[in-house]
Amino acid sequence: MTTFWDSLADANDALNGFIKGGLPSMTEKRHKEFVREWNKMKDKASSLCQQIDKEADASIEPVEVVLPWNTDSFQEAWQKWKDYLEEQHKKYMKSRMEYAALAYLKKLSDGKEDIAIEYLQFAMANGYPRFFKVTTKNYEQPTLAGGRGDGDY
Repeated sequence: MTTFWDSLADANDALNGFIKGGLPSMTEKRHKEFVREWNKMKDKASSLCQQIDKEADASIEPVEVVLPWNTDSFQEAWQKWKDYLEEQHKKYMKSRMEYAALAYLKKLSDGKEDIAIEYLQFAMANGYPRFFKVTTKNYEQPTLAGGRGDGDY
């Protein structure tokens, strides 16, 4: 927020410098209304920045995340998945999302680690922002209408 507020302050200083540089008398009346509106916008921006800072300070305690399989191969695959989401989709997993995603992955894979890793790799290889149960339909070519109709989301 500081960067945003500094940019707004710089724009305000530039505007004030322009106005103080002298305006023709016929534009003087019009610029007063503009300055009044500009000041209202600055006040709103200040309030918004304060609200955002306040909400950021009131953070929620993260929940403990436990991997469903405590093996090096799954730990590595899961870390690659999280890195992939950040790199490819600008999506950062906080603890509750990660907790729920791991539970869902375990359910989708019927509790089988090798299948869970396959689902993660399939999603990454195809650029998907989420994983899903991989079926033979997933490997088929899309229909002419552009969709597969296999229920993935």
